[in-house]
Amino acid sequence: AVVSTQSTGDNWNYGYTLTPTFSIFSSTSSILQQDSENRGLLHLHTRPGYSFNQKIWMKDVEMVFVRLSDRPWATQKLGVKLQDQQVDIFAHTRPGFDEVEDSETEPSHDELGEIMINTEWIVKCAAQLVHTVSQNRFKNKHVPLYVPKIIQADMNPWVEMRNSMWHSQVTDKLERSRKDYIP
Repeated sequence: AVVSTQSTGDNWNYGYTLTPTFSIFSSTSSILQQDSENRGLLHLHTRPGYSFNQKIWMKDVEMVFVRLSDRPWATQKLGVKLQDQQVDIFAHTRPGFDEVEDSETEPSHDELGEIMINTEWIVKCAAQLVHTVSQNRFKNKHVPLYVPKIIQADMNPWVEMRNSMWHSQVTDKLERSRKDYIP
């Protein structure tokens, strides 16, 4: 199984798997899991210690989103917009962040780098959820991903650098795999 985790210090808080089916989990429980028999269905576990209590049909997903609280952007949310409602899959607040006294000023270069690092896992998780939903929809295969401007490449040079690095890695990997399979 491919597993990616988000951690704070020595402890991990959240993770996701890609196989055998897509799932998101916390250190204490399952949060979201793709149904192994009906791949067009996601089960959302909204209360730890209880069974899955909400079904999300992928055909109803209109958008996947990442939302951030106001500066210092300590709370991160992952969710989906359905045809008739918005569903928060999970929210995480990073401990130890104080309110910013002057939130009207432009973020510093250091703040932009910090927000990119602190949101990298949730953005990757959201992108994997977009991929899973898009692969399992019956109509309109493309599902958009919304992320706040502060973590978009055109607003944050650190995000632009990271995206460029990821693109290079993927391109290099594709080129190597083509060389291996071309007779």
